[in-house]
Amino acid sequence: MLLNAFDITALIAKWAIYLSFAAVVGGSFMLTMLRHAREEALALRYYIGGGAVLGVLAVGINYSAQIGTFSASGIVGMLDYSIHTFLWPSSVGDSVVWRVSGFGLAFIGSIFLISATLALRKLAIVLLTVAAVLIAIGFTVIGHSVELNSFARAMLFLHVLAIAGWVGAFYPLWRLCASADLALLQRTMHRFGLWGIGLVSVVVFTGGSLLWQLFDQPSDFVSTDYGIAVVVKLSLVAVIMFFAALHKFILVPNLAGDDAQQAQQRLKRSIALEAIVGCFILATTAVLSSVLGPASF
Repeated sequence: MLLNAFDITALIAKWAIYLSFAAVVGGSFMLTMLRHAREEALALRYYIGGGAVLGVLAVGINYSAQIGTFSASGIVGMLDYSIHTFLWPSSVGDSVVWRVSGFGLAFIGSIFLISATLALRKLAIVLLTVAAVLIAIGFTVIGHSVELNSFARAMLFLHVLAIAGWVGAFYPLWRLCASADLALLQRTMHRFGLWGIGLVSVVVFTGGSLLWQLFDQPSDFVSTDYGIAVVVKLSLVAVIMFFAALHKFILVPNLAGDDAQQAQQRLKRSIALEAIVGCFILATTAVLSSVLGPASF
C-alpha cells in the first residue's frame, strides 16, 4: 500500500497523539508517587501540560490531513469545507471531540497541579482523571474499534489507559534517576514496580482479549500484514517486559549497594532504552490503526 503525503502526515500526527496521551496519563500516574517532591511535581506539571498542548495540535493536524486525503487537491484540500461537513458527523469527528476535550481538560488541570490551594490541587486531579477517560473513549469510537462489540471496546479502553500509564511513566522515572535524593528514587522505583505488575496484567489480559476478537485463526499472525505487524508489536512488548524484570530484580536492588551512583546511571540508561522501545510500540500501534486492518474486517 502506497502512502501519499497526507497519509504519512496523518500517521505521524496519530503517533504524536499516542505520545501525548502517554504523557498525560503517565505523568498523572507518576504524580501520585511524586506529589510531595516539589521539583519533580513541577516537572510533571510541564510534562502533562506540554503533552496536552501537543495532543491538541496533533489531533488538529491528523484531522486536517484526513480532509486533505479525501479532497485529493493538494495542500489547499486540507481546508475543503465540503469534506469537513462529510467527516465531522462521522466517527472521525466524534474522536476529535473526545480527544480535544480530554487534552483541553488535561491542560487546565496541569495549571492547578502545584497550586497552594488544596481545593485547586484536588480539582486538578479530578480534571486529569476525566481527561484520561475522555481521550481513551476517543480511541474506541474510530477505526477498527467501531466494528467491535461492547466487551472488546471496553477492553480497548482499559488497554490504551494501561499502555499510556506504563509508557508515559518512563520519562519521569528517567528524570528522577538524575536526582540526588537516592531514597526518593528507591522508594519510587519500588512503588512503580508494584504498580507495574498490575499494569502489565491489564495490558496482557486486555490485549489477549482484543486479539481473540480480531483474528479468526492463528495462521493470520503470519499470513497477513496486520498479523505480522501485531507480532512485531508483541515482540517489542516482550522486550519492554524484559527491561521491567531487569529493573525490579537487578538494577533497583543495586541502588542499595556500595556503588549506588554507578547503579543509578545504569538504571537511567536502561530506562532510556525502555522509553525508546515504548515509542516504537506506539509507532507500531499507529500503523496498525491507520494503515493496516485485520483480515476479518
